[in-house]
Amino acid sequence: MAKFSISTLISELRRVLFSNCFTQIPLMRLLISSFLALSLISGCARSPVVQEAPVTRIMVIPVMPIAKLHTENKGVPLGVLWYSIADRIKSSDFSERMEVTRKDMGPKLTAALVRQLNAQGFEAQVLEGVARSAASPDRIDYQKLPATDPVLHVYFEEVGMYSARFSKDYVPRVNVGAYLVRPRSEVELYNETIYYGADSSGNSRTSVPADARHHWSSFDEIIGKPREVAGSYDDAVNALAAKIAQNIRAQAGPASGQSPSAR
Repeated sequence: MAKFSISTLISELRRVLFSNCFTQIPLMRLLISSFLALSLISGCARSPVVQEAPVTRIMVIPVMPIAKLHTENKGVPLGVLWYSIADRIKSSDFSERMEVTRKDMGPKLTAALVRQLNAQGFEAQVLEGVARSAASPDRIDYQKLPATDPVLHVYFEEVGMYSARFSKDYVPRVNVGAYLVRPRSEVELYNETIYYGADSSGNSRTSVPADARHHWSSFDEIIGKPREVAGSYDDAVNALAAKIAQNIRAQAGPASGQSPSAR
């Protein structure tokens, strides 16, 4: 069969279509033009679409504790200096009293992430030997990490207690960022901020409501029940780890019905 270039074929088709024998048949010209255009489009060579291989192994960067816990009371009257100062003093006092809880939240979230990722079928483990800056411990050069498998970097954005403007109750606020990346190429596989408790808006991909048990009617009640407050943060850590693992499974894991660890 003779072979023609695309440009030659188009020129020949144009000559035939617009010859005198078709000038009186506009509908025929339109139909044939449409058919030929579709044929040319479908026959053109296409560049292959490069897809990321499904993630099966994940190295978890140890989660650093947040620098300080905060309380916020939106019920404080606007523009009243004394109330504003008192609220800041309370926040500082709360952070000092919950210092042990604050420090424990990093290791607890790290362990929960590994546990939940493994539950989703991934092969997950903690990545040791991560070089960090003392001034900015979560500013990490991924290309220098001692890993070839995708790495998960999770960091706290906000941790504390929050009382809304028209509410007397304090509820936990724990917001985290989660980033899954291939360290050598720095190809992003997953990147989200997830809100637990005060800043959540229902149960969704990036939102987890606080456990209904965890609310306190006053700042004094928070201070007076440190074990309950610490327990609320334990629940937050576990719920956030589960949400992150589920989201990664849905976005970067193998197709539904396949186990990520299957070879």
